[in-house]
Amino acid sequence: MKCVAAILSLIHVSSLSVYAADLPAAFVEAALARRKEIPLGGDFKPDPKSPVFVAVGHGGRILLSRDDGQTWKQVFWGFAGSDHSPWATKAIAYTDGVFVVPIGWGAPSAWLASEDGVNWRHLTNGQTKLKGVKGADSDSTVMPGTWGIAGGKGVFVSGGYMMIGATADFGKSITTFSLREFKNDPRPRKLVTHHVGPVYCGDASGRFLALGNDRSTENPAFGNLYASDNLGKTWKWLEPQLLNEKCDGYSGIVSNGEVVAIADKMGANVFLSADAGDNWDGPFPTGVERATLSLVGKEYWLVGRTSARASKDGKSWRDLPKGTPTGKIVASPAGTLISIDRRRFNILRSGDGGATWNEVYVFEPKTEHVHGAQGLRDIVFGYTTEEPIK
Repeated sequence: MKCVAAILSLIHVSSLSVYAADLPAAFVEAALARRKEIPLGGDFKPDPKSPVFVAVGHGGRILLSRDDGQTWKQVFWGFAGSDHSPWATKAIAYTDGVFVVPIGWGAPSAWLASEDGVNWRHLTNGQTKLKGVKGADSDSTVMPGTWGIAGGKGVFVSGGYMMIGATADFGKSITTFSLREFKNDPRPRKLVTHHVGPVYCGDASGRFLALGNDRSTENPAFGNLYASDNLGKTWKWLEPQLLNEKCDGYSGIVSNGEVVAIADKMGANVFLSADAGDNWDGPFPTGVERATLSLVGKEYWLVGRTSARASKDGKSWRDLPKGTPTGKIVASPAGTLISIDRRRFNILRSGDGGATWNEVYVFEPKTEHVHGAQGLRDIVFGYTTEEPIK
């Protein structure tokens, strides 16, 4: 059996030692080997016709529904994973007939992709050499560290640590932008950030925003907000004064294609931008606390354990039915609602606007040698090819 140190040296990423420290060497070796079994991509041919939901969770667990959320099938499983592991799985994005699922956090990231929802490959064709990405020199499937990912206009944009990645051609080429370029910025605080997640603002602006937490000890701010007006290639560091003065941290950011909404740390207030992040209004009280922000159709929903409310404009909020499930909720164009939660091992469906919910899928988590919430982490609605690609 190879020792853990030898395994890690193969990919030259010392950060993985945190993950591997208390695990059997054979388990770590198998987790990394499983990633190498996945075929390369770069030649995706999307033909988006079939409406689907796709949900993901740790381990590269990918679930697919082709019948408006009534039935589900697990179409991919990688290897057991936790919050920090080669198979940490927290996000999914969709654009123009392709779905992308990042795997790996506290370990090298990779991007899995599919145009038919059934067959999953690395997004990259393995030919792009990424400068400044640790581990990419020895492994062409290693992507920039990815906490979150967004899709729009045929472009995928990722964020995570101090580097943002983007591809406008489904993995044939990948650009990177280092937030360290802001190290000499003249503003009265240094950029110390983490957990950077992007969002697509909509076709009207074509802008991507990325929001990361603020870890500075001097002149701390609500967070760190970045904007790209060239499809993720280059970025500017915004300084939203209203948010810095009145927003107590953040718990989520979403856009309905026209207005961007940020919920504060407790979800008690939201702040709104009608110009893709340049200017902000608020705070607008929501009437909830400890709630998860979701975009449900065009509406903003905030669901907590004791209350849930929704808003069409982010300013006026209405009560949602009692029993609205916690977690993340998405809607199909037909109005069907699907709910997932990282603390649950099931999927809930509502066909009556959230008045009632039914359990439509249950799975058994794989918890040996791993930790962290093993429920589903993210979900999107999109369109695949009508038939699986052979």
